[in-house]
Amino acid sequence: MRNQNNEYISRLQLDDFQVLLKEFDIELDQSTQQSILNMIKNNQYALAHEQYHFILENYIKKLTSEFTCQKIFVLLNSYFKPLLNV
Repeated sequence: MRNQNNEYISRLQLDDFQVLLKEFDIELDQSTQQSILNMIKNNQYALAHEQYHFILENYIKKLTSEFTCQKIFVLLNSYFKPLLNV
């Protein structure tokens, strides 16, 4: 199941990611959306292991703000992390 979830995340398209952002009330420009989606796809191990979250957090803060970063982490922890911890 975990490999299927990894594959799902790897294949996630920007349109689908935008739906998730709306559900979590996160507003970003399209370039930032794509950057964060690429980060998610390319750093699944870091998403699943909390000791690496500070790296992801620093990256997201550089792209957005502290407030938006926290909202994105709610999305990551609520939606993506459970998929990776199966």
